[in-house]
Amino acid sequence: MKYQPPSSETLRRLKESLGYTNGQMADLFGVSTGRQFHKYLSDEDKREMGFHVLMYGAMQLALMAGPVSTVEQVFEAARSIGATIEMQ
Repeated sequence: MKYQPPSSETLRRLKESLGYTNGQMADLFGVSTGRQFHKYLSDEDKREMGFHVLMYGAMQLALMAGPVSTVEQVFEAARSIGATIEMQ
């Protein structure tokens, strides 16, 4: 599998489009605090989002859009926020 996490800019755009705080984004992606999520947005104290964190958040986003019946729907949600996922 090839994986590249979403950029901090695309995560910022997602946060803004949802109108969420860092704390709400932390809940969405299953991380402990808003401060931890902020590290995914920071250009100075940058942390790349792990695959498992992305998949948790992508599942939540997919469920917000309606019922999820395939894993491909979750992958599409992840790709829509800028992640690269290629199964080999």
